[in-house]
Amino acid sequence: MNNIVDYENNDKENNYTNNIGLIVKKYRSKRGITRQVLANKSGISLRYLAQLESGKANPTISIITNIAHALNLSLSDIFLNSKNTNNLNLMDQRFNTLNSHQKDKVYDLISDIYKENKLNKNKNKIALIGLRGAGKSTLGNMLHKEFEYPLFEATNEIEMLGGMNINEIIELGGQGMYRRFEYDVVKSLSNNHKKIVLLTGGSIVSEHKTYSYLLNNYFTIWIKASPKEHMQRVLNQGDSRPMASNPRAMDDLNNILNERISLYSKADLIVDTENTTVKKAYNNLKDKLFKN
Repeated sequence: MNNIVDYENNDKENNYTNNIGLIVKKYRSKRGITRQVLANKSGISLRYLAQLESGKANPTISIITNIAHALNLSLSDIFLNSKNTNNLNLMDQRFNTLNSHQKDKVYDLISDIYKENKLNKNKNKIALIGLRGAGKSTLGNMLHKEFEYPLFEATNEIEMLGGMNINEIIELGGQGMYRRFEYDVVKSLSNNHKKIVLLTGGSIVSEHKTYSYLLNNYFTIWIKASPKEHMQRVLNQGDSRPMASNPRAMDDLNNILNERISLYSKADLIVDTENTTVKKAYNNLKDKLFKN
């Protein structure tokens, strides 16, 4: 009996060690730090860090604290992640014991909960996402006028924050500066307004940190259209630059949309504006948004 208990305790300890090592490795990679640099900053040997990341070392609280400090993390970042990993592993083990019919029931349950959570999400802070020409500005302005939502366009706010236009921001500080301003704008608007409609740039979904914040703090709506419709609407607005300066503009637009479909699809709601009037698209948006 004691042998069984000892085995279970050893198994738990090994899982704990493995999880700590994986979390350290994940954050080290995410920060772009080499093992040697992290080892130096943490006051441990390179060999010990390698053992830790492979689950073969049992670190003390002091060592974990030093590593957390070097990675700019709190201890809760490491330990809570470790606990969550243990829970996920346990659920994964239990799920694998189910038969196909039982697994289908679990999938259906998760899907229903996911849909319910989306519908019950706070809709006072709305963010419209999608490529240029989809209808974000048109539909956003209609929401603003009918329901008195304060309306903000991310591009304008970024330019105000930077004190220069978008091209100058990118020329001065590159994409990095633009993305930092974009994140600051999205976060600041959420913190300072209880009710808002935010018109985002088409590429916001490509920036993981900003898009994650958007998904967690706004009710996101993908205003969707086909590449052909996107391009035609841009041309109808009097902007012929996309086609004039790039004969393969349509191919590029198709590629961009294909790359981003999986990201846009994470939105809480999807409104397709293709082959429909503005009035019908707006009514469709309202029906879906306020049907509860």
